[in-house]
Amino acid sequence: MSNRNRDFARIFSRLAVLLISISILVSCSDDDGTGPVVTDPGIPEVENRVHTLINQYRVEQGLAPLTMADVMTTQARIHSRNMADGDVPFSHDGFEDRVEVIKTQINIAGAAENVARNSGFSDPAQISVNGWIDSDGHRNNIEGDYDLTGIGVSQSSGGVYYLTQLFAKSR
Repeated sequence: MSNRNRDFARIFSRLAVLLISISILVSCSDDDGTGPVVTDPGIPEVENRVHTLINQYRVEQGLAPLTMADVMTTQARIHSRNMADGDVPFSHDGFEDRVEVIKTQINIAGAAENVARNSGFSDPAQISVNGWIDSDGHRNNIEGDYDLTGIGVSQSSGGVYYLTQLFAKSR
């Protein structure tokens, strides 16, 4: 065997070992998407994209756009992080508590909440918003008589995005 062929064989075998090692590591993961939150600099962009998409939809329906409220965003982020961490199930558990916290800072007349989760998509915001619009209950929240919103996104160590959008009507 020539030196060139030996070099090629050595590189190929190292590459094969590397690829097999990576595939074993990935396949041995027992993460169900509820582990620690991955700090992702793209999270604020996902939150902003949800806000933009929801407001575009509302305007298309002849409704006023929603204004972001800091306390609502904080509550949405906490809920998304708790779902991503597995501290609470993927649900609306604790919604009333979030509303009570919001009421300590904003005088509101009503509130609603949408949650979503997805993974493996290049645009998790679009996937979530499309899912909400395709669901009567979620769409009713989006089209509701609200003027404020808060959006929180978190990602589990398994790459699952958890999204929470809160809606409120200020008095």
